[in-house]
Amino acid sequence: MLRQSEKLATLGKLSAGMAHELNNPVAAAQRGAGQLRTAVAQLQHAYLSPDELNLSGAQLKSLLALGQLAQERVAQPVVLDSLACSDREYEVERWLEERGVEHAWEFSSALVSLGYDPDGLAELSRRFAAHQLPVVIAWLSGTYTIYSLLHEIGDATGRIAEIVNALKAYTYLDQAPIQSVDVQASLDNTLVILRSKLKAGISVRRDYADDLPRIQAYGSEMNQVWTNIIDNAIDAMEGQGELILRTRQDGQWVIVQIEDTGSGLPEAIQSKIFDPFFTTKPPGAGAGLGLTVSHSIVVQKHRGKIVVCSEPGQTCFEVRLPINLEPSSAPVK
Repeated sequence: MLRQSEKLATLGKLSAGMAHELNNPVAAAQRGAGQLRTAVAQLQHAYLSPDELNLSGAQLKSLLALGQLAQERVAQPVVLDSLACSDREYEVERWLEERGVEHAWEFSSALVSLGYDPDGLAELSRRFAAHQLPVVIAWLSGTYTIYSLLHEIGDATGRIAEIVNALKAYTYLDQAPIQSVDVQASLDNTLVILRSKLKAGISVRRDYADDLPRIQAYGSEMNQVWTNIIDNAIDAMEGQGELILRTRQDGQWVIVQIEDTGSGLPEAIQSKIFDPFFTTKPPGAGAGLGLTVSHSIVVQKHRGKIVVCSEPGQTCFEVRLPINLEPSSAPVK
């Protein structure tokens, strides 16, 4: 009962962070879709008709190359600092206006992202007649904008899929109590779930073993262990430090070490951290059951071991789990 209560408390605590993590890419996808509709409508006005513009074969070939450039630049845009970018956009806008391109300000940003400056535009203009250039510029800018928005939507929906897949794997929905578990994937899924707590000042280093064997384990409950330990490590670093995850095999055991560069645990309390209701957090920040439940899951349910080693500026939890957990020997809930 204690284990289930702590699991519900953990899921409740994570729900707000997960909602935030999902809201950002959802908003980006919605924004991109709305802007894409506008961009498509604008591009239709700049639709290139070879008959109307009297484009030659060489000019059509140039347009195909420009379209390919627009697609490639979305993945690898020209990067300038904000001041240099602003100056470049102003120069491009002036160049376009001097050549009679209307609404030049609408095109300057895309053209700069494509890598154009006045010299590059001058070279481009030599391929087309004066009456063709404004339409070509509008088409090129619109094409890049559409590819850029499609890339943004794809990235946003990819992040949504990553979060949903991590959450599904994290909870081990619709699976048997004991599963064949990829420990390193479980650690990575936990990091995705806790990403909203990983501030910009906290870096993550993974020292994972190659060919680490899968283990027989209660996957959902082991994810609860990883969540409790990593969540405590993040809190201990107070927004600044390094989280280090290590895995290795030792005979018939898989060993996981989770280390943080926080303030450390005083030696006097290290023997108490697995005691029920013991916590170093301020009132209201935790019930003091997370590590107690984690100890129970590892030691009693998985016949494993969990120890902590800490000194000022460093705390490391080491979890040892048997590779093969026989259902007949595993304790009953």
